[in-house]
Amino acid sequence: MATTNVLFRETPVTTGGTRHLSLREAGRRTSGANVGQAERVASAALGGTLLLLGLGRRSLGGAAVAALGGGLVYRAATGHCHLYEALGVDTAADRGAAAGASEDSPEAVVAITIGKPAEDLERLWRDPRTLTRITSGFAEVTPAGDGRMRWKVRGPLGRDFEWDTQVVEDRPGSGQRWQSVDGASLPSEGEIHFRPAPGDRGTEVTLRIRFNMPGGALGLAAAKLLGFVPKLFAERAIHYFRALAETGEIPTTERQPAARADTR
Repeated sequence: MATTNVLFRETPVTTGGTRHLSLREAGRRTSGANVGQAERVASAALGGTLLLLGLGRRSLGGAAVAALGGGLVYRAATGHCHLYEALGVDTAADRGAAAGASEDSPEAVVAITIGKPAEDLERLWRDPRTLTRITSGFAEVTPAGDGRMRWKVRGPLGRDFEWDTQVVEDRPGSGQRWQSVDGASLPSEGEIHFRPAPGDRGTEVTLRIRFNMPGGALGLAAAKLLGFVPKLFAERAIHYFRALAETGEIPTTERQPAARADTR
């Protein structure tokens, strides 16, 4: 049995079967805000632009663009997103510095404890098929030859980002680090670390991943508006890795991954 301690976890503390909300979260529930500040700023900027652009076009297409812009302006003004509400996503929470990067950061760090020996988990991670399987549903990752992996992710406004990564630091027995090669459309880097858990409880596994979205903070916020959230990407990947290590299978009954929200 694995013990899980996932940083950035959205689930509130539960004791004795009772779900406890902090005063801050209770306030958010009352106000209905579920959108982070950086996203609201990006929504206002992008929404205003689309609204003006759409109104300037006297056509059905222009009306659609204006409607989209108006929706983003409303999102910025109220701090509420109906899509996030349906998916159970809340980026308005203040998760604190202890968790690592903030919800508006392009970098995420997640950690779990799995009741398996480190050598077994490391062997599983080094199998090229593993990364393909644990990112299934929110990214396409395939072997590209010469030790490289090719990534494909749907980004803002339907744009596909495609790039290759390669291992730049290999630490047999403890983990490895990788980064995108020169010229990547979405520069990224990541690292996984294995170490024995205290009390012979298995292995502590820490995954760090970073996506340098074009456009900086505004580009990241726009990507989050359209469903790509780095920290949720990392959480789902390590969740799948744990499931694969424990059962040999990837969950297939869960809803649409929050890291790649369906915006249709």
